[in-house]
Amino acid sequence: MLIGGIAVTSDDPGLPDFGGWTRTTEPRTENTGSSIDIAASKTDPGTSKSSNHNGADSRHNASNRGAPPPLVTRDPNPDILPAIPGSRVPVDCKTPGIECEATATPSPTKSPKTRTIPAVTLNDLVSFRPTPPTLTSEPDRVGIAGLPLNLVATTSTQTLHGELFDFAVAVRFVPHHFDWSYGDGGGSTTRTGGTTWAHNGDAQFTPTGTSHTYSERGTYRATVTVSYAPSVNFGDGRWRPVAGYVTATSSAQSIRILEAHTALVAHTCTEDPSGPGC
Repeated sequence: MLIGGIAVTSDDPGLPDFGGWTRTTEPRTENTGSSIDIAASKTDPGTSKSSNHNGADSRHNASNRGAPPPLVTRDPNPDILPAIPGSRVPVDCKTPGIECEATATPSPTKSPKTRTIPAVTLNDLVSFRPTPPTLTSEPDRVGIAGLPLNLVATTSTQTLHGELFDFAVAVRFVPHHFDWSYGDGGGSTTRTGGTTWAHNGDAQFTPTGTSHTYSERGTYRATVTVSYAPSVNFGDGRWRPVAGYVTATSSAQSIRILEAHTALVAHTCTEDPSGPGC
């Protein structure tokens, strides 16, 4: 380089070695004015031979051997590397006059582990129990031996809420079938709880799907047990059926069965209130 008109050979160890080339400059004055003639020398490794070329030779041989590498300028901040296409540009917090905000690259967020809900069994539902059905009869708690007594069980689908396996859960019970016990040793199974005579538009003592006929007078205790089909929902909108049934039994209803006797009379009780059977 030229400093104050003096040619200086750069032996700065910080500059890279371009295959043994060093660069010097010499001032040269011609009639046309002052100019700078650049010469290059190359020393072969392991020998003391060197070759000098003036500017004309360098220009003449540039097409054959290639021109010497250009001078390298140092980055004022060597910690800043050139950006690789597509890479994240590093933050410069060392160069004076450059505002920066060093931010740490956030670590990837770990997704929470998905918990597997185990299969639910009837034993898991011990704390969930549907409300027992209500049992009624007509005539109300009194019947006639040999005539149908209508029994009606009242219940419906029930949904209970609680916790199971540390999950919030809804448990649904749907009536599936009804087991009747009449108290006289007899029983039956139906798919419904029955309806009243008035609901069906029937007269008293009309047989129904849930009626029972007692053959002898006496007092009997009738019950009905409802079997509910359970299913569970853990808040995802999906009802998972549970194998088996959960049962609930009504309170026993005491039913009094009477005997009815008929007699031939000449007048009705209205016409003869003191007549037989009145």
